[in-house]
Amino acid sequence: MVGRGQIARERAWSEALGRRPAAPRVVAFTAGKGGVGTTSAAAGVALTIAALLPGTVALADTRNSTASLGLFIGDVPAPDAVAFAGGTVEPLRVDGVTVVDGAPWRTPLNRPTLARILADLREDHLYTVLDVGDDASDIGHGALARADRVVVVTTNAPDALAAAHRTLVRLHGIDAARAGAVVVAVTGVKRGRRGQSRREPLPHAGPVVHLPWDPSLATGSGLEIDRLRRETRAAYLELAALISEDFAE
Repeated sequence: MVGRGQIARERAWSEALGRRPAAPRVVAFTAGKGGVGTTSAAAGVALTIAALLPGTVALADTRNSTASLGLFIGDVPAPDAVAFAGGTVEPLRVDGVTVVDGAPWRTPLNRPTLARILADLREDHLYTVLDVGDDASDIGHGALARADRVVVVTTNAPDALAAAHRTLVRLHGIDAARAGAVVVAVTGVKRGRRGQSRREPLPHAGPVVHLPWDPSLATGSGLEIDRLRRETRAAYLELAALISEDFAE
């Protein structure tokens, strides 16, 4: 049973998210290592925003030769980043989210193309959510440098936390002023952990959101919000509200 306190918190998160940002914003999801759930976190937040503000959010993969975001949330491949930047194709639209897949290995993304993609998506969307993953290349650095807010995704495993430490230090080097506003998303949290401290022992970090383990995500198939447990949907809502806080008018 969901308590009154939780219902009140979810209502407050929905109200915060429902307030449109003063200007279009880019939010980058990154991680210190692969396999911690960065794509699920980014896609879950994008779908959550779209549920309240349909048509206002874009989801784009800034990496090369990665699995399709379009297939992950909509069973249909999305146009790749290079084709989209060239203006030859329209992006995929799934459940109120505009989707752009990563670049193919034959034509990898470069900084000018990345800048063009972000400019195009910002022009038509209030939120542009970037799946940067554990990309430590020049393109990954460029995506983080252009983001208005960054979410660092990790698990509670020692190696993942150590990698998250390194990522937070790296972000501090990119922009120390904004580094303190970084949100940490801890994935795969078992039942009973959400009531514990909201902060992990990570430097240069802001608030922490615990994204619980969910059997629907554990299957490795696509992400469907309606199939997730209520507590998982609530965690995505909390995370979406946090990244929108500084952007409200």
